[in-house]
Amino acid sequence: MKLRYILGLFMALTIVLGACKKTPEYVPTPHACECGSLVWNGQEYPLLDAEHIRSHSDTSYSRRYYITANVALEGEEQTHSVNTWIEIPNIMKNTNGLYSIDVNSATVEFTAHVDEFNLNDPFVTLRKYGVRQGVVRVYPAPMFGGEENVTFQFILGELNSAGNPVGPDIQYSGNFKVTASGI
Repeated sequence: MKLRYILGLFMALTIVLGACKKTPEYVPTPHACECGSLVWNGQEYPLLDAEHIRSHSDTSYSRRYYITANVALEGEEQTHSVNTWIEIPNIMKNTNGLYSIDVNSATVEFTAHVDEFNLNDPFVTLRKYGVRQGVVRVYPAPMFGGEENVTFQFILGELNSAGNPVGPDIQYSGNFKVTASGI
């Protein structure tokens, strides 16, 4: 009886110890959508995500695009990303698909917001930018859905507390593709 007890205990201990194994430490790998790229501070970065939604439920031609990219510099260990929202009330307004904005001439055919989130900056972790001038070209998806291609070129200014672009001009451009649903 004692022998069975010792053998049973030995088998249980073997199973418990055999089931416990050390796994390698988790190393996160960034998601890459392979859906476009952007140029920030003169350097090109692949997009992590590009999405679109209809911004106005009453028209199927409205669009709000969202893109994000990791723009961390060499040696930065914390999150450093650029997030962009572009909203166009009606992509069918211009037959050539070209929309512009110029705050100096009061031409506003779309709105855009750019945020730089940088946990490596000890003073300002979130910088918001407004578009001073820019163009967006939309190559819309077919009527029943499909791939939609968008390119953009902006001149940005960091926003002050009143929400006005100030400071030096920042060149920002990119291209991306999204899948749009049909009408």
